[in-house]
Amino acid sequence: MSSEIVLPAALTSLTPLAEWLAQKLAPLPVTDEWRFSLDLAACETATNIIRHALHEDAGRRFVVAFSATGRGVTLCFTDEGDPFPAARLKAARTECFTDTDPLMENGRGLKLILMYADVFKVENGAGKNVTTLEKWFST
Repeated sequence: MSSEIVLPAALTSLTPLAEWLAQKLAPLPVTDEWRFSLDLAACETATNIIRHALHEDAGRRFVVAFSATGRGVTLCFTDEGDPFPAARLKAARTECFTDTDPLMENGRGLKLILMYADVFKVENGAGKNVTTLEKWFST
């Protein structure tokens, strides 16, 4: 089974992403809650890439790579879209989740990612965005 998947920048890509991720996670000795939280963070990350970096242009693609180690799982998302605003990530790390308006159309996904991932970082350079999401196994 391939350790990466290439998907079009369309919200319909969330279902194949979730199915692919479920196959990758199936052999791992983790709880359903652990799987759900990684799936949620992964789908929110993909949604942000699709909507904000690639503007839901299904002709454009993004790549998700999967790796598992003794420590946990790493997902690496790569796209050639608009860079993620570093100030937005910094603000999300300092804002309280309960300060987010539940009726807001944008902004909750990043909070959910930060809540459920142990590491979330975005690097921009050479026309590419590399977003790394890590979830560690419970100790």
